[in-house]
Amino acid sequence: MHLSLPKLALAAFFLECVYAHPAHWLLHRKNRRDEYSGVNWNDPSLYKNVDWSTVNYGGGSTPTPTTTSTPAAAPTPAQAAPVVEASPSPSPAANQGSTTSNSGTSSNSNSGTTTSSSGKRGLAYNPSSGNLNIWSSYSQLSWGYNWDDTPQGLPSKFQYVPTLWGTASIHSDNWDSAAKAATSGSGPNYLMSFNEPDNESQANMDVGSAVAGFNQYMKPYASDNVLLGSPSVTNGAGTNGAGIPQGLDWLSPFLEQCTGCPISFVPIHWYGCQNGCAVSSDVSDFQSHVQSAIEAAVNPATGEKVPVWVTEFQSFTDPESFLGEILPWLDGQSGVERYAYFMATDGILVSGGSVNAVGAKYAS
Repeated sequence: MHLSLPKLALAAFFLECVYAHPAHWLLHRKNRRDEYSGVNWNDPSLYKNVDWSTVNYGGGSTPTPTTTSTPAAAPTPAQAAPVVEASPSPSPAANQGSTTSNSGTSSNSNSGTTTSSSGKRGLAYNPSSGNLNIWSSYSQLSWGYNWDDTPQGLPSKFQYVPTLWGTASIHSDNWDSAAKAATSGSGPNYLMSFNEPDNESQANMDVGSAVAGFNQYMKPYASDNVLLGSPSVTNGAGTNGAGIPQGLDWLSPFLEQCTGCPISFVPIHWYGCQNGCAVSSDVSDFQSHVQSAIEAAVNPATGEKVPVWVTEFQSFTDPESFLGEILPWLDGQSGVERYAYFMATDGILVSGGSVNAVGAKYAS
């Protein structure tokens, strides 16, 4: 059959659409903010039959499993949004070595060392974490969080820290009652805001939206008894697919623009090389990133320095060796107030319902 030039051009366009972009050629591309805004991250069915070793979380390329590597992380619980429970009273040890007020000022400086974790070490968990009582015997662990606002299953010996994952109604509707329940103790009590606003598949917020959300949902709870954390950012670089800056490039303008925001600590996330890098490379990169975050961490209300919380971090190459070097370093950084390895779930810190070697290395 003979085709005219216009018909040939039309046929070529059709073939390009089908073969080059088979999944999208007739579909309107949804904004990721819309795609995730109505998800009930507390639904345990979201985590059934998940192969945690293939989930790409943290912004890097999906790791290639090897016989020596630990499975990659699952989506951050809000990502996995999380699972949460009723808040235990804060552990005094968790704040050992520093004092904070609603102004966000802290006696923590960015120099000095400690000889133990001093209550810094926490448990990051979600609906896939199973029985959390397996962690109760580990005295180094003093607190826990699940990217959500109610502490489902966390033993009462741990201080629970709720998170307002994002501003969509599925998260914000229950925030008032959850925040009040979690901060009713003598204190200090803590509240964390917005999970990875710089990540398209997470809270996905520009700085202006986050500033408005912080003032609306977080600031009303600030007091001498309740200390507020800034949004938790990734260790990404450049901009994401929505054109929003990532990592500390998102955090710095937030702290500058959120004038009057009483921020007492700055949570950050970090994920290591997923392409077989040496442990020493991960150690160096992690330390450099944490130091940069410490330098950037200030209370917008006062301009004074505040401590950093590393609320997600993970190495994919040799987790035990990585933790062996990083845990003493973290414990010796007075600019780091708390930290939590990603995460308490099967294949990472747990195997077959029991704490595995990596989990024991982290919690002991």
